[in-house]
Amino acid sequence: MIRKIVTGMVLLLLLSATGVPVMAAGGNGDGSGGPGNGGDDSAGNAGNGSGGPSGNAGDGGQATPGPDGPQAQPLQEEQKRQQQETVDQPGVQVNQQDRDQDQGRTGVDTTAEPTSTGAGQQGNRDLFLERLSLQEERITQAQDRQKAQVDVALYAFSSAGDVTAGAGPEFNRLAGVINASRAATNQAEYHVQTRSSFSRMLFGGDQDAAGQLIQHADQNRQHIALMEQLVANCSACDPQVKNTLMEQVQVLSQEQNRLTAIGRQEQADRGLFGWLFAGSGSTPGTGQAVALTDDERYWMTFMREEEKLARDVYLVLGAKWNLPVFTNIARSEQTHMDSVQTLLDRYGVDDPAEGRAPGEFENPDLQALYDDLVARGSVSPEEALKVGVLIEEIDIDDLNTAIATTEKNDILNVYINLLQGSQSHLEAFQQNLARY
Repeated sequence: MIRKIVTGMVLLLLLSATGVPVMAAGGNGDGSGGPGNGGDDSAGNAGNGSGGPSGNAGDGGQATPGPDGPQAQPLQEEQKRQQQETVDQPGVQVNQQDRDQDQGRTGVDTTAEPTSTGAGQQGNRDLFLERLSLQEERITQAQDRQKAQVDVALYAFSSAGDVTAGAGPEFNRLAGVINASRAATNQAEYHVQTRSSFSRMLFGGDQDAAGQLIQHADQNRQHIALMEQLVANCSACDPQVKNTLMEQVQVLSQEQNRLTAIGRQEQADRGLFGWLFAGSGSTPGTGQAVALTDDERYWMTFMREEEKLARDVYLVLGAKWNLPVFTNIARSEQTHMDSVQTLLDRYGVDDPAEGRAPGEFENPDLQALYDDLVARGSVSPEEALKVGVLIEEIDIDDLNTAIATTEKNDILNVYINLLQGSQSHLEAFQQNLARY
């Protein structure tokens, strides 16, 4: 009896052990956990009853295998693969993995909402002006302010692509051409500055260097004129950008005027041999044998009164605020006035400042400017220094224009000296203003 009981228990245990896999695969049919009668147990296909713990019932459909079934891992991998596939159809978003890859390659989120055109242009403008402002800050620290200003102007045009619509590539090309010529003009100017006094006395100026300066300046003027035309015609440009670029056009133009003036002055320096064998009846370097043009006469008289304006304003503001910079520069402006008077006397031109008290001018525009500047400079020491900066900036612009109207060596020599003095005065006022 005991043997039969033990044998029965063993058989039950064996049957139980052999039935485990069948139940784990998922039984379907009428039972809730049995092997099922209505389908393929291994695939988990349902009949009419409820499936086992891993099978989902359906009316003759295919159940999804549970996580512990033998088909679980391959199916999960297939699902992941399908989720990662890029669906290239209209209206279907790219999956997150591809978006991440795009961002990794470009650094830009391609799924972000596009920035509006107006906001994008404003951002480009602000970035352009900010970068240009950083470049301009270095001008005051440069030893050669004139060349530093040219550097900034060329930088402005070479980096204006995002704020000038389709004109950007042409601006970049023109800036590159002008910049490429600077190596030759710098070398030519160096030869002029370092020419020995003995060679200059006998043979005059360096004619080759002078020719280089004039030639490159003339060529660059054509490029600058094209720049100016492009800026003026840029209907898509922001007004502030247009004004900024026009200012840089003036900087480049003034540089060409300066180079031309140096070249013409060097050409006019004929030296002893040039004077002896030139066959000219004029005194070397004076230009007395040649009459003045209307432009030369106008600028000569204008510069006489403009230098007087600077002197008179500085005397008033120096006395009011007791700032030594005004008193010192006022004395220099008197020297400038005397230099122009020498030209007036040489060419027999009436002196517009003769007999006029400080603050009185023949030119009505200069009279109005004087009154305005004195009123502005009387507000505070800081405003007075701003007036000094403005006067020197106006003087520099006018001198560059005057230089471009004459080829006479003696006139050029005076104007170039005045220009250098005004640039030094401007720097002095800016340094004093920086303390406020």
